[in-house]
Amino acid sequence: MSSKLIYVENDYDSLYGKFWGNLGQICRSRKDFLAAPEKFDLVCFSGGEDVSPSLYGHENLASGSNMTRDLREKEIFEIAMAHGLPVSGICRGAQFLNVMTGRGRMIQHLRKSHGGGHHRCETTDGKVFEVTSSHHQMIVPGEGCEVLAWAEKRLEIKDLVYGGPEEDLEALLDENGLVKVTEAIWYPELRIFGTQFHGEWMDVGSEAAQWALQMTEKLCFGEKEMTT
Repeated sequence: MSSKLIYVENDYDSLYGKFWGNLGQICRSRKDFLAAPEKFDLVCFSGGEDVSPSLYGHENLASGSNMTRDLREKEIFEIAMAHGLPVSGICRGAQFLNVMTGRGRMIQHLRKSHGGGHHRCETTDGKVFEVTSSHHQMIVPGEGCEVLAWAEKRLEIKDLVYGGPEEDLEALLDENGLVKVTEAIWYPELRIFGTQFHGEWMDVGSEAAQWALQMTEKLCFGEKEMTT
């Protein structure tokens, strides 16, 4: 087991901590994190409600959000950034981190949902695997973001409910003008890594779960191989 100490914010079903626990020792106590954030090596954010559109300057068109949770987690994020800690998130957690950069936005609804089951994911390092997901929203990456994985399935712009200018979406279009759905993001300057797909729902030995864990360790800890 790695000696890394990992704080998981709002591990409501214990699966998130179990998943990230493959990379180190898990702490779920907000009190303990706030008392000594400098002791931690990684801060992680879990899934759940949509991120409030007001946090990225959009009108609420289709989001079921929880501002109380957003503000609680914003506090944790800001402390992590102040201490130079890397952060990671799954589903809502990745969406939240994208928004917290002050650069990213959200598609508030996919009319042809990628959620509720399984779909295939393509990574920029040449892997293709099946993932499980429940999302109806989609990350619109901000400046400095590297998209590390896309859903294999493409959508049309008319399938998106988006509160910003359509020009924001140009970087997401493929050669046929179809929308590529973001599945994993990385902000190297801020050391923010997130996956849209739910690695914690999958067998830890699956290709998708292993890819997510390995990328978390490589990017957030700066290590090339897993130490678990």
